[in-house]
Amino acid sequence: MKKICVLVAIFLLLQGCENDIADTKQFVEKVKLSKGIAIEPMPESMPFKHFEYSAGFIRSPFVAPQQELTLDVISQSRDCLQPEIGRTKSLLEAYALDNLTMRGSLGDDKALWALIQTLDGDVHKVKQGHYVGLFHGKILQVTEQQIEIVEIVPDGSGCWIERNNAIALNSGL
Repeated sequence: MKKICVLVAIFLLLQGCENDIADTKQFVEKVKLSKGIAIEPMPESMPFKHFEYSAGFIRSPFVAPQQELTLDVISQSRDCLQPEIGRTKSLLEAYALDNLTMRGSLGDDKALWALIQTLDGDVHKVKQGHYVGLFHGKILQVTEQQIEIVEIVPDGSGCWIERNNAIALNSGL
């Protein structure tokens, strides 16, 4: 039965093949005689202008730029107290100290953490050694009643001075 089905399928496929391809030849001749659409010539390209790069006059793009001589650079070169400029800042260093509120503490005497709330309502957990505030405030000590901080503020002459500050517990909402 399979052989008969295969033979019938082959026979039907061969019926589609004819030797008469006159209509195809006629179509090809018609297309060859018809004129196509004229294509615009390509625009002429601009002549190449050679540029000789001289790093003596222009900074090389492959070399990191040098730090400009600014007040920050001048003040860093002095022999006085300077904050750690290259240190990665924490989220709480974007807020002034009066915009931060101590809401409580966690832990024991060995490792006491303070809970600080921002004006946005976010609560952060900090401990001794963390930084808060706009003036490089480092947390010296966390107690159940307050957070003691030492800030480094500019003195106006290019140097910095230390200033003690604290954030007291405020449990009210």
